[in-house]
Amino acid sequence: MVIRTEQEIQETIGKVNERLQEKPINKFVNAPVKEGYKEVLHILCNKVESIDEIPQHCKTEQGRFIAWLAVDYLHGECDQKTLVNVPLK
Repeated sequence: MVIRTEQEIQETIGKVNERLQEKPINKFVNAPVKEGYKEVLHILCNKVESIDEIPQHCKTEQGRFIAWLAVDYLHGECDQKTLVNVPLK
């Protein structure tokens, strides 16, 4: 298991915030991605290491999967590129 440094986590939080500023993320069709990335911020900022509460915060399947990637990222099972580059429509 890879343990993420605080610097890595902060860098990833910055990249997720950048994604949330992209105009296409506000399209209705991208609402699940936006929902997921908002939960990603919660997970990374609070270093949540369990997927148990994700369904309570994300109603869409895609949003839940994106949030799950954040937990995987914290556990070293997913890289930053995979987490931050979920495609928009």
